[in-house]
Amino acid sequence: MPTADAPQGVDGLVVRVGGVRRYVAVTSVVEVLREASIIRVPGAVPSVLGMVNHRGRVLTVADARRALELAGEPTTGREIVVVDWQGRRFGVAVDAVVELVAEARTGLAEIELDRIAAAVFG
Repeated sequence: MPTADAPQGVDGLVVRVGGVRRYVAVTSVVEVLREASIIRVPGAVPSVLGMVNHRGRVLTVADARRALELAGEPTTGREIVVVDWQGRRFGVAVDAVVELVAEARTGLAEIELDRIAAAVFG
């Protein structure tokens, strides 16, 4: 689902990570990959789920649950939000993509892409 196809007026994406709904600003979202083939990387840090081919480019996929230090099992990676964050493009594996929204909802925390990037790239 490329964000270029998002309806006009959409400001964000609501995802579920560790049973909690979080908001991702659409300006950071490149695309949502469903059922992507993730290649495991032996010896990678725990917050790295693996690598994925995204339109001919190999991207690191972060396990959002581990990167954010949330309780529970690692994310399965069935849905990956490809983001462009401060000049880095990477995937964030989430439990589910819930919906597109016109604005951040009150009480809905924004996903911490800076924290995820730091956990993955050091």
